[in-house]
Amino acid sequence: MPLELIVISLMRTSKWINVLMLNTPDEDKARQQSRRIDVSSNGIRWIERDFEQFTPLGNFFEINTNPEAGITVDKETNNATALKLSLVHINDAALDQQTVDVSIEELRLLLNESMACGLHCSNCYNELVTERRFSCIRPMPIHTMEPLKYFCPSNKLPTFLDEGELYYALNYIVISPKVLSKRVIQCGGHVHCARCLQLVGESLGEKVAVQLYVDTLWVAPGGRDELPEGRLEKLFGQLTVSQLMLHLLQDAVPISEDKTRLFLKTVRPDGQLHYMLLLVDTSQLHLLRSKLSLIEDLNVSSSQKDSFDDDDEETNEDCDSSTESSTESSSDSAFAAIETSDDDDSEPKAKRQRHSDSKPVHEVKVRGYRGCRINYHIFSSDEELAANTELIEQWRREGTPMLRISYMMMMDLLRELNVNELLVATLERIAPDEKEGHVSYIIYEPVEDI
Repeated sequence: MPLELIVISLMRTSKWINVLMLNTPDEDKARQQSRRIDVSSNGIRWIERDFEQFTPLGNFFEINTNPEAGITVDKETNNATALKLSLVHINDAALDQQTVDVSIEELRLLLNESMACGLHCSNCYNELVTERRFSCIRPMPIHTMEPLKYFCPSNKLPTFLDEGELYYALNYIVISPKVLSKRVIQCGGHVHCARCLQLVGESLGEKVAVQLYVDTLWVAPGGRDELPEGRLEKLFGQLTVSQLMLHLLQDAVPISEDKTRLFLKTVRPDGQLHYMLLLVDTSQLHLLRSKLSLIEDLNVSSSQKDSFDDDDEETNEDCDSSTESSTESSSDSAFAAIETSDDDDSEPKAKRQRHSDSKPVHEVKVRGYRGCRINYHIFSSDEELAANTELIEQWRREGTPMLRISYMMMMDLLRELNVNELLVATLERIAPDEKEGHVSYIIYEPVEDI
């Protein structure tokens, strides 16, 4: 069956690339045995009986085709082939030029100075901030999950907030403590709802400012303002996982030249505490990826008619039927469909010399993305938290600050990590190891690619 997706990962500090090639599962053994993968110094060819697909890579790097050091076919299943290829040279300038740049963006809040609202506890609806208009609403001047760094710096005088000021950032707002109602309790630097005792924020300095967690707040609109009632987090613009990760990395704690840490916390709506520990590889990760369904670019039926004589009609009909069937498959589940077992006993072959066939050749274009490689732990129950107390306390002792994000943010991040974990396991041939944590990628994608 045709190649549907090709993904290539490259750590810029390495002279190897990992290649994953996905195709629709094919039970036709004869067709499987006729398939070849030819690797040359400037690209990879996926050769079927009736056509071939060529992925040109010569602009990015030169592949080592030395049989002793260059080509390794690590695994081949019915729908996935993994290759590891040595490189002779990397063209950094060309790779950067063809790579999408995704930079950190400002958050958007659908609340402006003309709108009156009150802020309530999302758990019991106790009023925390009485109805009012904020005369100055703006994003935090710096990207950080720790506003104490800005409002109470160690080397400068604190920045006191006026009653009309409101700053916002990822999952928190900062306001003056003077606007808090008497229905809150401030104790030991923490701010609690006086009715249900939910932790809703932190005090920043002595009467300097108050940080309130967005995921603990309920908005009650005032008057006829076009402001929906509900959780405050719904008033923030849509945030992609790429942007979420870029914002979080602003507060990551370096522990070595190539590693940095993030300690994330969230509280599920029913009160269950979740921790996520992220060990991020700071070495630059590049991915080259084709579009998610290459089969859409193929018209195998018409190509066969141009390439074969009338006496090959039976072969053409078989291939047409196979192509039609594979077109109906969903490209969105390409990663999830990766097989983890090898049911095919035949040895995969990666040949370096292309045979002179008169087959239609379809060029597969790839696009470059940056990203980060992550080793992570997720603890989402009291039992998991208790079993991993030693690791959690070690991160705390070593100075990794705990950053609170919303439950929705953590679930979005976890879903992305889970999906890409399948990709990484096949690309890098990693066996699952619960004790050492999960390994995955976050790929920085622009909104139009999502």
